[in-house]
Amino acid sequence: MMKKTTVIFDMDGVLFDSEKMYMKELLEFFNQNNICITKDMCKKVIGVDNNKFYQIVYQWWKYDTPFNEFVDILKSYYSHIYRDYKSILKPHVRELLIYLRNHGYKIALASSSPKTLIMQALNSVDLEQYFDLITSGSQFKESKPNPEIYLYTMNQLNSLKDETLIVEDSYYGIQAAINANVEVIALKDEILNLDQSHATHIINDLVEVIKYLK
Repeated sequence: MMKKTTVIFDMDGVLFDSEKMYMKELLEFFNQNNICITKDMCKKVIGVDNNKFYQIVYQWWKYDTPFNEFVDILKSYYSHIYRDYKSILKPHVRELLIYLRNHGYKIALASSSPKTLIMQALNSVDLEQYFDLITSGSQFKESKPNPEIYLYTMNQLNSLKDETLIVEDSYYGIQAAINANVEVIALKDEILNLDQSHATHIINDLVEVIKYLK
């Protein structure tokens, strides 16, 4: 294995245990509108960007509402939700980022989430300072599993594929890394039971990234 110089993180499900929170919010939204959806249905939107997210969940909407109007309704619902990111920060995130910074690694975040949400999450726990680059899926036409977000991030950092390690959790994210031809490790999630079978390696805790890089 070539020595790594760069580590790129996904955000939701990797730095924050946020995917279960988002799932709960989505279930509640449809419940309030007398529509029953399942957790398995919600798993279909894990790791996708905003545009794809709205397109998928609109298919579950049972009322004769134009798409743009539906998006506005859902955005309004989300705007009234307070998210306590401090309470869902994954164990050893700060420890890992400090280690990478102190050992000269280039560190990036490449998330499908909108930039405003990314910055809200990072700023709430004072993590922005550790990243050399923060990339949002909203910057691109195609979302994960398209590799564009990872190819762009590596290009901006002047990092070679063989020198880069990606840390993911979702099926789409892992596929994006594979499609970019980059080594990817997956942070296991017992509750959501995501398909991580194609990852190079699966870890139970972020602190294992340190051991993996040594």
